[in-house]
Amino acid sequence: MPYFMNSFRTPKTGKMGEVAELVQKSLEDLGVPGIVSVAVSPPTPHLGPVNVTAAVNIENAEGVDALVDRLFDNGMQAIRDRSDISELCNHESLSFSRVMASSANIPDNFAPKFINRTFIPVKLGKLPEMLDLQSSWHAEIDHPFIYNISVPMGGPVSSVRVTHIVESFASLEALNEKIFSDPRMNNLRDMITGSGVRSLGRITYAKGA
Repeated sequence: MPYFMNSFRTPKTGKMGEVAELVQKSLEDLGVPGIVSVAVSPPTPHLGPVNVTAAVNIENAEGVDALVDRLFDNGMQAIRDRSDISELCNHESLSFSRVMASSANIPDNFAPKFINRTFIPVKLGKLPEMLDLQSSWHAEIDHPFIYNISVPMGGPVSSVRVTHIVESFASLEALNEKIFSDPRMNNLRDMITGSGVRSLGRITYAKGA
């Protein structure tokens, strides 16, 4: 089963571009597939600062072990080597998620531009049903996009993250219209405990997305 690791960084004022550039270099140095994005519409823009987020794709549980060992072995030297990024940030954190479903095929010549993450609070006992609904539903959507249905390894135990990657803002709006007009929205409402939370980011780097 695949996983991914997110790193979240809050740049100091005026340092967003430098942080995004250094995070990209960090992924390139690690030689791993992933994306870097900068929040353009965060969950609470009036309360929180802009984040630079990296997502690293991992094939399986053994790959998680290998990546964590690479970061934390030798006195956490790999993390120390990235202290130049830390010095430009006010906050840093990591998280792992388990991928439950994802796009079987990436559209030809796909050029990712925006990433939209939606965090959905699910009623206790309804998580398997929610995952089944999201997986089958997304597999049937006729639209040029990449999707990912995942379960965070930290935080509330009954929650789902739905990720959409698109080539333009207009494409995202068209995708949202298809989703919100679908009758299956009624099924979804019966499984959640409240409103989902969305975050929109502009992709600045992508390799193997």
